[in-house]
Amino acid sequence: AEREKLRREIDRLKFRLEEAGRVDAAILREYEDAKMRDDFFEKELGDLIASAKRLRGASKELAEKIEGDFSRGIGKINGEFERFFQMMFGGGTAKLAVLKERRPLAEEEDMPRQDGGVHIDVSLPRKKIRGLEMLSGGERSLTAVALLFALASVSPPPFLVLDETDAALDEANSVRYADMLKELSRKAQIITI
Repeated sequence: AEREKLRREIDRLKFRLEEAGRVDAAILREYEDAKMRDDFFEKELGDLIASAKRLRGASKELAEKIEGDFSRGIGKINGEFERFFQMMFGGGTAKLAVLKERRPLAEEEDMPRQDGGVHIDVSLPRKKIRGLEMLSGGERSLTAVALLFALASVSPPPFLVLDETDAALDEANSVRYADMLKELSRKAQIITI
């Protein structure tokens, strides 16, 4: 807007010069001032455009790095999750699946948008049960403990406080739980209640 205002002013001054027939020093000074401001704003606009381009590039690069780090982190957690899950249940499979956000199509506008998130997919050994929803309360607790241990194993905290995480365990699972605690205690200090 400022540049457009200055251009109109320059055109007005040119018109006044033509009408006057001779060049006044004040008009020339005014013209030079307007031209200098116009040149300055043009340079500033170029700098802003170049900066915006660099910022978009940096933002894209950062987003790609975050996505890559997140994917590698989920991969590491999945490996540990499956290992702890198999220790807890004596076999089976467990993994985290990242759900991407899905935006509805134009014809589905009235449908709710599916949000992204993390889905836990488990399969117990010697059972046809698949999915976290199909597990009993105790099995869900054990799965949560296996996931917690996997997270703590991949990114060990300085210490970990576990409050009655063994409450849902029977005697056989308590032994497995103790083995998992022993293994995790090599990476983090553990306080159990």
